[in-house]
Amino acid sequence: MDDGHYYVETPEVVPISYTVAGAASRCLAATVDTSLILLLQIILGVSAQFLEALNQAIARAGSVFYAIWAILAFVLVWGYYLFFEVLWSGQTPGKRLIGLRVLREGGRPVDFSASAVRNLVRAVDFLPLAYGLGVLVMFADPRGRRLGDLAAGTLVVREGLPITLAELTRGAATVALPPRDPEAPPTPLLPDLHLLTPAGYALAEDFLRRREQLGPGPRAELAAAIAATLRARLGLAVTGDPERFIEHLVREYRVILEA
Repeated sequence: MDDGHYYVETPEVVPISYTVAGAASRCLAATVDTSLILLLQIILGVSAQFLEALNQAIARAGSVFYAIWAILAFVLVWGYYLFFEVLWSGQTPGKRLIGLRVLREGGRPVDFSASAVRNLVRAVDFLPLAYGLGVLVMFADPRGRRLGDLAAGTLVVREGLPITLAELTRGAATVALPPRDPEAPPTPLLPDLHLLTPAGYALAEDFLRRREQLGPGPRAELAAAIAATLRARLGLAVTGDPERFIEHLVREYRVILEA
């Protein structure tokens, strides 16, 4: 975690950054969900009274329907979060409205067991009133997790805005680099550059395009990993600054592309 972000490294050594949801946005989402739960409970209560009125002739009918209402209300309170988090991959109506999502640590989708644990512990987080203990734990934890998240190994993150095709195309624009030396030959300055695959070039260029979005630590680690892979591909020794090497490689590979 770095500056409010949670980084996950994929098997391809590509870090994915998640923005950790703050206490304010989570409380707002919880307010929406609690309001929906209360509304559904009111509907259940009105339904129970209506059924009782229709069955006054049946002995103790009222108590039976109120017992059914109590059971359904209990299921609603404990099953609401579990149902939606499993059905909507970590989102409830409130979280979807605010743009939040529950993930397991490592960036994996939340599953039934993780959702069940985090929501069973919700009763403790709610103590003494209105998520008092849960909010205190969220402020103390660097990833903004409440007790339920700590027990289940989950965290709540903000979802990024959807990317349109036009935005994706703009994002794939050529990376700007310092120009080549005017005295440089018309052939690449790196030996055996023809051994570099288009996928390797795309990986190097994509890193240069996205490096400003990374924290200092993940940026340096990713640059070193990519540079080592590309150097090994070209049979080059591991020397010099990784980012400068990636810039040099991309600049020289363009000589081949523009030939």
